Amino acid sequence: MRPLLSLLALVWLPSCVHVFTTHYDYQATAPAPTAAGSAFRVEFIPKATESGIAVSAMVVGGAMVSEVGPYQMRLHAFGQPGDQQWFEIKSLRLSGADHFEAPMQARGFQGRAEFTPTQTPGTTRASLLLGPYISLDAKKQHDIVLDAEVVVKRRSGPTRSTLHIPLALTKTKRRESTNVIAEIAHDIRDRDKPMIPDALPPPPEKP
Repeated sequence: MRPLLSLLALVWLPSCVHVFTTHYDYQATAPAPTAAGSAFRVEFIPKATESGIAVSAMVVGGAMVSEVGPYQMRLHAFGQPGDQQWFEIKSLRLSGADHFEAPMQARGFQGRAEFTPTQTPGTTRASLLLGPYISLDAKKQHDIVLDAEVVVKRRSGPTRSTLHIPLALTKTKRRESTNVIAEIAHDIRDRDKPMIPDALPPPPEKP
């Protein structure tokens, strides 16, 4: 029995793939601005990846993946139950150093985002996905600013406000390990089940 376990261990060990992911993002460098009692946060969602493979003696492979732009933006507003009802965007633009300026056309932020409860008690959230992809040069647009004019509908009526969100490029890394044999067995076992990938990451729980 022991020789069999040792053989299985030898087969199992060299079947791991380690995925090292580098995520490039833009994060706010100042407290979340507020409008009509709600705090706003912008999210940059990368829509492309760059990858490479490194192979060692005892490991099948190590995948190096970089999550980069172009980005799709999502604007979130956080409010309180029974207060804010919805928000909409009237104008939006990105700007930065070296005369960088990218105003967004109105068709890129059409629609109203309704406030709904979150998993955090006493907090509601409204999220609006912006239409076009934004291409940014990490070497040139390291620090950017998002300026927007929004309307928030409260119980007392609509309020028009301006948002000013300074952002800086950030880089985070994570490591995930996957066993090839286990993944193959999982694929064989569940091959008749439809696989529907998540289109968007879950929205944040706080501003």
